[in-house]
Amino acid sequence: MFKLWPIMVEVGFVGWVAATLGLIFRAFGKDNKFYAKRALFWGCLVAAFYVIWTIGLIKT
Repeated sequence: MFKLWPIMVEVGFVGWVAATLGLIFRAFGKDNKFYAKRALFWGCLVAAFYVIWTIGLIKT
């Protein structure tokens, strides 16, 4: 039987790690400047994937 929750755990975790790395590398430019709009976008992705990961862990 196909189970959705373990897939959500994997997608949530990989997405959370990737979005965190995106936040770190995209919110700060090469000139050590902070870009707030980029940080907001990547921060929202971090939060969304963390929620997906957590819900998947609870439901598994």
